Amino acid sequence: MSWNLETRNNNLSSISSETYDLVIIGGGITGAGILLDATSRGLKAILIEKEDFASGTSSRSTKLIHGGLRYLKNLEFKIVRETGKERAIAYKNAPHLVVPEKMILPIQTGGTYGKLMTSFALWMYDWLADVAKPERRRMLNKEQTLALEPNLKPDLLKGSGFYSEYRTDDARLTLEIIKTAQKSGAVALNYIEATTLKYNENGKINSIVANDNLNNNSIEIKGKAFINACGPWSDEIRQLDQSMNNKRLHLTKGVHIVIDSYKLPLKNSVYFDVEGGRMIFAIPRGKVTYIGTTDTNYDGKKDNPNVTMEDVNYLINAANEMFPSIQLKLEDVQSSWSGLRPLIHEEGKSPSELSRKDEIFLSPKGLITIAGGKLTGYRIMAQKVVDIVCERLKINQKCITDSIQINGYGKEIDKNRF
Repeated sequence: MSWNLETRNNNLSSISSETYDLVIIGGGITGAGILLDATSRGLKAILIEKEDFASGTSSRSTKLIHGGLRYLKNLEFKIVRETGKERAIAYKNAPHLVVPEKMILPIQTGGTYGKLMTSFALWMYDWLADVAKPERRRMLNKEQTLALEPNLKPDLLKGSGFYSEYRTDDARLTLEIIKTAQKSGAVALNYIEATTLKYNENGKINSIVANDNLNNNSIEIKGKAFINACGPWSDEIRQLDQSMNNKRLHLTKGVHIVIDSYKLPLKNSVYFDVEGGRMIFAIPRGKVTYIGTTDTNYDGKKDNPNVTMEDVNYLINAANEMFPSIQLKLEDVQSSWSGLRPLIHEEGKSPSELSRKDEIFLSPKGLITIAGGKLTGYRIMAQKVVDIVCERLKINQKCITDSIQINGYGKEIDKNRF
């Protein structure tokens, strides 16, 4: 099936006469996963997105499908186990979009983990994530580590952990999941912005009034169930529904910088300590290396989160501390990107301490909101909310997305693209 402007216009012309089993607001990775799950269970589903698909957080991540090693530090074992399993499923169903990536975790004097703790943490990571034997961690000494990555700071280096993660193109993955759902009859429309929620005589949501931002037309979308998967914008939809409770989102900003690979030539990704107890990545990708991410509170404009000089200098200083020979300067930065994490607020916790777990908010008016979570866990997040929809609609169909091959499966892999 084609997926173009003509398809969009044809779908728009028929919307007003349809009543959908499920209406999804938000066209990022979570909304895309929900659309595929719902459609694969036989639901008549539609997804709307106010801008381009994946234009928010789902195109501004670190581009990793990873099990979340850092969450072991916070003792969040359930997240590590769940995302580790989801990582394996993502690779199985989309090997053209999720590619293996070797990662080095340097062990330094005074670092977050010593040699024994690093070995144990990576062993625990492999076990919880059910990592295949050939991809399990190896512990390297100083000489072996420097042979792999000679630009690492040698002074305090004691060795490293060498383990496996996966790299992806987050926006492309989102698009291909939507295309997979569309092949089974799902409808996905971008530049459609929800403006009003409407309710029946029992006070339950039964339609959305939305604006077609391309043609400046108002349309009404009727449905039996409604899911809010708007990421950083989720609370705005909850406010439309007047269903804000004691839970709210806490937005944090993550910034990455991009430099030419000749300035920092890496054969493997490096996950390293920075001042203040955080850890960041340096990841080679084709002709560039990108470095990130920051983790700071954010309360500015959501549609285009800014990148400040403080953000850039933080990453430059971090890179120069771990790779002192490169002498990175501001003029070496080719570009940058900034994304927002929609975390669940917890009083008294710093941005890095906030859990990356997902949470579901159920409105008494029928709106289902899914927030928080990680890119890696998109499929299981979708399963949770579609299970609720199926229960409400009395549809007895189990989730099968763990075995659905994503559009483009079997294509030759261009690793430099990722």
